[in-house]
Amino acid sequence: FFQAEDGIRDRDVTGVQTCALPISARPRLIAGSSVARKVRRAGLLPANLHGNGQAARSIAAEPQSVRRGLQGAYGRNQLFEVSVAGEAKPVLAIAREVQVHPVTRQLEHVDFLVVQPDSRIEVTVPVVLSGRSAGQKVGGRLEHITRYVKLACTPKTLIKQVEIDVTPYETGFIMGVADMALPTGVSAVYKRPFKIFEIQMPKAELSPAAAAAEDKKGK
Repeated sequence: FFQAEDGIRDRDVTGVQTCALPISARPRLIAGSSVARKVRRAGLLPANLHGNGQAARSIAAEPQSVRRGLQGAYGRNQLFEVSVAGEAKPVLAIAREVQVHPVTRQLEHVDFLVVQPDSRIEVTVPVVLSGRSAGQKVGGRLEHITRYVKLACTPKTLIKQVEIDVTPYETGFIMGVADMALPTGVSAVYKRPFKIFEIQMPKAELSPAAAAAEDKKGK
């Protein structure tokens, strides 16, 4: 979780503790590109809230808070606690479509998906390898093949990244997507199995044909 100084902390949203960034918003009664431009000129971010059986509605949100969340450790998977003026309770939401100006890189529009703490969501997170494998210590080479994976989870089980300690693995070891150790309530989403990483043997131990293939692959 984020440190308190980031403005993101454990909060009780709809009765469940979750790491969510609180943002304030106001209703937008009229939608459309010309209205959206006026909203941006007023220093606000045009956005939509939809999902969880609720009718889609247009809002204007604080751009600084949204930007800080999307640029934080959770990235596009940051949860937001959206308080809309005139509504009794905040809603829990995650950004599902983010539009950025091609030149200034300023936020132009965000679609927020309203979720419940136990809703199933799909997110893409980085795969981070840590440590130095046993195979590398004897001259092997670690090849990190897949750097991002799609996960199914809930807002309560959302993780920032998948971290894998490669320390114990010898040369010849291959970790596939199904081999990743994931927290309870989190599963990998895929149609066909694929490799996350492998530890290749030192070239001196490869056959001439295999060594030539490795040289060709590295070029």
